[in-house]
Amino acid sequence: MDKFDFKSYITNNPLLREQEELDTSDIGDDLASVADSLDDAIETELEKQEEINEALDPASLLSYLLASNTVVNILSKQAMKIAKKYEWGKGEEAARNIYKFTHELEEKFKSPIRFIVSKFTKDSQKVKTITNSLFVLFLGYLAFHAGGSALKYLKQAKLSAGGIAGLKAALKGKDIVATTQDIINDLA
Repeated sequence: MDKFDFKSYITNNPLLREQEELDTSDIGDDLASVADSLDDAIETELEKQEEINEALDPASLLSYLLASNTVVNILSKQAMKIAKKYEWGKGEEAARNIYKFTHELEEKFKSPIRFIVSKFTKDSQKVKTITNSLFVLFLGYLAFHAGGSALKYLKQAKLSAGGIAGLKAALKGKDIVATTQDIINDLA
């Protein structure tokens, strides 16, 4: 410690240097290349298929809606962190508003369940707990449905369709964990 050079420490410490400016053109180029490769992969997969023969059942439709809400929630949460890190005031506020919207939308998904449960009990705490519990069961069903579809597609060597179905199942798992935490907090 006798040979510690404070001046050299201050000069060479990366934590004390000014933050480098973010080059937004790099971000745009990266996103464009990701979009191009995704487009190429989808186009290649569609060329392999002669005819798309799928029906959109209600469970799949609800699963897609809830999965897209979860994806937007995750992306907005990350956008908030990035905007805060780089001090993009309005960007952080916009991401926070989108994040709040996704939570409000999830509550609207629960409203039919809440309506039916409220016909049988008037205690608002019990209504909330039962609604969340039934919603978790419903999400479990959707995750099971998506997981089954993923296995079916993977057995048929349809990797992209299996991957999408697997992603839907994983996103439902995230929703199940979050809603179960709400239930536990309500019961505590």
